[in-house]
Amino acid sequence: MNMITFTVEGRLEGDVAKTCVAGKEVDIGLMGSDYPTPEEMLLASALSCMMLTIYYVAKEMNVKLDDVEGYIEGTMDPKGFQGDPNVPPGLLEVNYFITVKSKDERINEVLEQSMRRCPLKDTLIRQIKVNVKWKVEKE
Repeated sequence: MNMITFTVEGRLEGDVAKTCVAGKEVDIGLMGSDYPTPEEMLLASALSCMMLTIYYVAKEMNVKLDDVEGYIEGTMDPKGFQGDPNVPPGLLEVNYFITVKSKDERINEVLEQSMRRCPLKDTLIRQIKVNVKWKVEKE
């Protein structure tokens, strides 16, 4: 199977990042604004990825799910973002809380496989290669 590349475009308008995800505009702001923060969007992506992986694996194994609900939290020390060189600027811990209702005896196997196969959970725990290419334009 070929590799898949996901893309998101964005433009900063004042203190709001206007992004385009799958053809839909998503506004992202700073903490305290009326918009979700980048950290909240990361957590929303991670939680939805885990729940959709559970759905996918259950369907693959023909296991009926009655309900899947989730909650996720991420903890960070804002001093890192504010410039303290002794504190990492990103999330320090992420905790998933997921409730799955199913009468199927194979549900634990579904959950084990989902933990192993969830792309964003894997991305959060595995060191990945990140490249930033700057382009500075002077008018």
